[in-house]
Amino acid sequence: MAGAMALCAFNALAQIVTVVEYYNKTLDAYFVTGRSGEQTALDGVADFQRTGMTFQATAVAGAATNQTKICRFYISISNPYVSSHFYGRQGVDCESIRAQNLAGFTYEDYDFATQQPASGVCTTGTTAIYRGFRAAAGGKTSNHRYSASQATYNAAIQKGYVGEDVAFCATAATAATTTSPPAASGDCGAYFFPNKKLTLQTTSSTLGTASPATTAVRTYDSTPIVFHGRTVSQVIDTSPGSTAANMIEDGGSTYSEIGARGVSSSGTNETYYTPPIVYPKVIAVGQRIDFTRSITFSPASPNGTGTQTGSVTLVAKESVTVPAGTFTACKFLTDQVTQYPSVGSNSHTVATSWIAIDVGIVRSDITDTTTVSGFNVSSTSQLLATKVE
Repeated sequence: MAGAMALCAFNALAQIVTVVEYYNKTLDAYFVTGRSGEQTALDGVADFQRTGMTFQATAVAGAATNQTKICRFYISISNPYVSSHFYGRQGVDCESIRAQNLAGFTYEDYDFATQQPASGVCTTGTTAIYRGFRAAAGGKTSNHRYSASQATYNAAIQKGYVGEDVAFCATAATAATTTSPPAASGDCGAYFFPNKKLTLQTTSSTLGTASPATTAVRTYDSTPIVFHGRTVSQVIDTSPGSTAANMIEDGGSTYSEIGARGVSSSGTNETYYTPPIVYPKVIAVGQRIDFTRSITFSPASPNGTGTQTGSVTLVAKESVTVPAGTFTACKFLTDQVTQYPSVGSNSHTVATSWIAIDVGIVRSDITDTTTVSGFNVSSTSQLLATKVE
């Protein structure tokens, strides 16, 4: 009798699945899993951090008749960039999604079973697990976040998630102790860093003829200024006789490139981008940011207003050696086409840039082919950091 009771107790415990939430700082996204082996593996990966949120569900094999099995799909799409998971319900989502054979969707079987809410309400004795959704935008993956408390759910909505109400009803749950961990040192996603000063040398060649090398000192000035009606910071390049500044708006988890200003003996020229390119501060290898923007000038340029389309992709994290030293860097590929219809100008620019982590841009290799009135002009240039302070 005692042995039978012990076996029943073991079987009951064996049916319990603890679902754990993780935050991936590289993707700036959340992920839940009820698979113990997966949890052990993720606990050993630096990019994954437990948020403290857990809830108890039932193993699929032990699902009761009043519970719904929850299946999982992994979604991997390049444009828009998606590297995320979707949890669906048996009889509602799982079968229909599998039957569609959607590109980028990989079925990963059932994960656990839970009770479902009735008209958005969980039965007495269970805890509501809320779900919010963030669409893919600005180079960030789409993402579902599950929350075991109304406070965490509301905080996610304030950060851009769209509330989707109650998804599951758990037998027990613990709310997250962290909501959105900040981007840690060592992440890609910025090409400038406070308190760093870089000396950059540029060499160039047009139609095979080399031009004299130029040198500029780059600094980041976070002092807020107003540029074209927006509060921005400046990435400043100072060279003999002139100063150029990129205008950057800090959006908390993103940077937006608003425009540029050049000051020299000939006067001040400003460039405005509409809409600005939005760069996430945390970006993963393989993410691509697509953009289409107009370019206007003050004072007006003889070229008129331009249009620019292209993409920025983080292609790798690797070591790079330049005169200033050897750095761990994020390698970006920028491919863009710029057109000025009023003068018949069309240029194709490809740039490979290395952004040293916690330092800034230390190398950039650029090729450009411009066509004006049927004439082609090709040029190459290279920027190298010679000193970092």
